[in-house]
Amino acid sequence: MTAMLTTILSLISALVPAGTNAALIEKIVAALIQIVPVVVKEYRDLVPIVRNIIGALKADPSTTAAQLEQLQQLEVEWDADFEAAAAAAIAEDGAS
Repeated sequence: MTAMLTTILSLISALVPAGTNAALIEKIVAALIQIVPVVVKEYRDLVPIVRNIIGALKADPSTTAAQLEQLQQLEVEWDADFEAAAAAAIAEDGAS
C-alpha cells in the first residue's frame, strides 16, 4: 500500500507544476481529500509529500478561492488528526 500511495503522490507532485488549471486542481484536491486520512493513520513518512503538494497548489495562481478554502480546511483537519494521534500515543506510552 505504501508503494502505491507513494506512486500516486509522486504523480500528483509531478502534475502540480506542469501547467495546472482549475479543473485539474479540483481533481487533485479531491484525491488529497481521499488520501490524507489514510496517510495520517498509516503512512506518516508520506506527510512531507502531501504537505508539498498542498503548498504548491495553494501557491498556484490557477487555484480558485473555493479550492484554496478546501485546501485550508484539509490542512486544519490534517493538523487536528495528527494532534489527536500524538495525544493517543502519549497516553498509550503513559499507560505502559
